[in-house]
Amino acid sequence: MEAPLFSSLQPVAVAPHFPASYQRGMQRIALPYLNRTIFISVDDVLCLQGEGNYTFLYTRDRKRYLVSKTLKEFEKMLDGSMFLRIHKSYIVNLGYVQQSVFNKERQVRLADGREVAISRRRMKDISVQLTQYWQRLLN
Repeated sequence: MEAPLFSSLQPVAVAPHFPASYQRGMQRIALPYLNRTIFISVDDVLCLQGEGNYTFLYTRDRKRYLVSKTLKEFEKMLDGSMFLRIHKSYIVNLGYVQQSVFNKERQVRLADGREVAISRRRMKDISVQLTQYWQRLLN
C-alpha cells in the first residue's frame, strides 16, 4: 500500500528563495496570541492581508494570525528590500513569490499556491522591483 504524499495532520511548509546577500533570522515580530506573546521570524512570513485596523499574517507553515495593527504599520516596520506592498490590502514577502502575471489577471503566485492581485496603479513599480529582486537572486 502506498503512503499518501501529504499528511492531512501536518501542515506542509513551503521553501523561500532568498538572495545570498540576505541575512536570515535577523528580525522577529512579536504577536499577542492566546494571552501570551509569540515571536515569529520575519523570514517565515509569506504575506500580510489588511482588513481595516487588523492584519492577517500568513506564515510558511500555513498558519494565520490576526493582529490588531494596520498594514501601514507593518509596512513601516518590515524590510523594504524583502517585503513589497502590491495592493492596498496586501504585502508579500518576495522570497516566496513564485510567478507573476502582468496581463489581464495582474497577480503574483506565492509558494503556497495563493494568488494575490496586483494594484493597477502600482503595476509598473511592482514589476521593476520584482525584476530587481530576481536579478539579485540569480547573482
